[in-house]
Amino acid sequence: MNRISYLFLLIFFINSLFSKNEEVGIVDEIEGEITIKPATTDIIPGSVITGRSLYSGDIIHSGENGKMQISLTGSNNKITLFGLSKLQINKEGSSFQLELNYGDLFAQFSNDHINSFTIITQSSQIIQNEGELWITRNFTNDDHVFSILGDAQILNSSTSTELKIEMGNRVISDLEGFGNKMEITEKMLPPEIFNQYNNNRYIKEEAAAFTVMNYFSDDSSFTRTLFNEKEKRDPFKVSLEVGAVSIAGEPYTKVSILPLYFGNRFHFGYNISGFLGISDTAANLNTFSTLSQLLAPMTFQYESSNKYYKLKLGQIKNLTFGHGMLIKRYTNTINYPVQQDGGMVLNFKSDAGNYAGELFTSSIGELSNGGGLVGIYGSGAKLPYRFGVGFVSDLNQFSSVSDSIWNGITPHKRSISGYQLDITYELKSDLRNDTYLFGEFTTLNYANEIRYIRSEISGEDTIKQGFERQSSFGIMAPGIWWKIGNHRDIKIAFNFVSSLYMSPFFSETYNLERMHYIPASVLDTLEKNEPYSEDEKWLTMITENHIDLDSTGYYLPKDVYALLDPTKNVHNKIGVSMEYSYQYRNLYNYSFDISILKEIESTDTPTTYYTLGIDLLIQEGLIQGISECGLYFNQYFTSELFNTSNYSENMVFGGKLGIKLRHNISLRIYRHDVFYDRNLDGKVTLNSTMGIGMAANF
Repeated sequence: MNRISYLFLLIFFINSLFSKNEEVGIVDEIEGEITIKPATTDIIPGSVITGRSLYSGDIIHSGENGKMQISLTGSNNKITLFGLSKLQINKEGSSFQLELNYGDLFAQFSNDHINSFTIITQSSQIIQNEGELWITRNFTNDDHVFSILGDAQILNSSTSTELKIEMGNRVISDLEGFGNKMEITEKMLPPEIFNQYNNNRYIKEEAAAFTVMNYFSDDSSFTRTLFNEKEKRDPFKVSLEVGAVSIAGEPYTKVSILPLYFGNRFHFGYNISGFLGISDTAANLNTFSTLSQLLAPMTFQYESSNKYYKLKLGQIKNLTFGHGMLIKRYTNTINYPVQQDGGMVLNFKSDAGNYAGELFTSSIGELSNGGGLVGIYGSGAKLPYRFGVGFVSDLNQFSSVSDSIWNGITPHKRSISGYQLDITYELKSDLRNDTYLFGEFTTLNYANEIRYIRSEISGEDTIKQGFERQSSFGIMAPGIWWKIGNHRDIKIAFNFVSSLYMSPFFSETYNLERMHYIPASVLDTLEKNEPYSEDEKWLTMITENHIDLDSTGYYLPKDVYALLDPTKNVHNKIGVSMEYSYQYRNLYNYSFDISILKEIESTDTPTTYYTLGIDLLIQEGLIQGISECGLYFNQYFTSELFNTSNYSENMVFGGKLGIKLRHNISLRIYRHDVFYDRNLDGKVTLNSTMGIGMAANF
């Protein structure tokens, strides 16, 4: 053998020796019996002490009562062995491989852009860049993998198939492939790990950290009244607020007390508010004469022990089915405290989470009298597809009208309903990002035939032609949806909408648009000045719902009121919709969505319709001294975008600011604007709620 060969062997031996001695971690904590078999002979095997370095190739044995936590070198990642376990840590360059032979392992990974980490068993290869995993491996080569936080990508070594699990999922990977995904339950995990999962889920599901102003922003969902650190909070809390407020131009002083109880599965609160009018013309807002007024201040939530269903009572906010063509951002309390209601939302799902559903009613009070908005939505997955079916109905569009308004006639009843079907197809899914194709079909069914008029070409002339239809529809497809990390969503879709359809019909402002009062004088003007007033079918439709025998006024439901000008929204439309949303932990989130629909086949200048939503919310912790800052603007199906001088019921906007004076006391400033006919005189007016006050929690 020549010198070059000897030199090559020497270099290879030295390189191997040093690579084996590369430090891979440090022992942080130990309990019970822990031993290490070093990868090289120059390190003495035996018991472990805190602070000991670990090297590439070391094999760790943990006894039945053992526990060992390791910090991996060059990162914030930690792994913990529990009980009877065997683990080998290998490192090549920036790549760590954790080879679990058997036992229990808990991995906590941060977002590390330098190093990569893979957990390897005989059955699986598991990758998670950021989050927490619990892995139990037995002697029959079954890997039970639990996502405690974040997403994980698993490759089954036998079948070469991949599977992504999300937070709350458990899956078994063995020599025959994957089992079904299942929802994590308390019985599946050791108490210590299950508590960690519960804390993670609490933080993830918390839409906003509790501040003394959150509840009083008129959103009484419990996600607005939770605290950052579950283990440190007392089950009983009390929030107080005092201040000055202007409601619909009238000044009031306001005092509110909100007692709250937080149990493991049961939460309850009731906002007791008093408004003292300063002027003689200020209306009395301290009435509890209806069931809706009694239930609206209540916040009630119950979750079953197996997490299969959740019941909420009180105010409903931001309710959307599917991709939002039929119902989007619906709320039953759009103008607190003047217009408020108490409803119910029931969420349920199957054991594995493959099937889920949602049932709601907007008003328990109206439902008891045969009215109210009701809906149900169900979805199911058969990878790579997910299907959703929804139904929404306003059982009686006149149910919000007091019976005393009807003079000498039986109160009218009229319903409207809609259906929707959506499908989502998974194009690509990896550890951090997902890409989907989606589509949605919706239809709206009217109580009676709707009469409308549009220009049609007849020979060389253009004539006004009347049409009737009892339904309209909308299509959102094809669409593409990107989920980027855990924080960002982007959607773009093509839209086709038939004549008369308004997308979304059941929107955030639906309760303001639901019914319109029209004095007889307005219709008299139309009859005299408009050429289409000679259309008897249209005139009958408009004047059908008179409030008394003398026909001094009329009530028009949203779908009929839209045809007070029967030539508006009478053509098919095509366009595009786009959505973008971003959320960073519980510190801030913002979203933007827009839909643009332009008429086609119109003989006149085609009209373009818009739906726009802008929302920004900053929570406590991002800006020093600020407990909350928010801005929002939403306008639904309008041809006059941003036109705030022409008051329209389909528009809502406002802002709020909280300034921390002490750790539990804040100064609140807020404004909320909506538009509707407050005085029943046929005129839509601006209705502002503005206030400034002090709020504290104890």
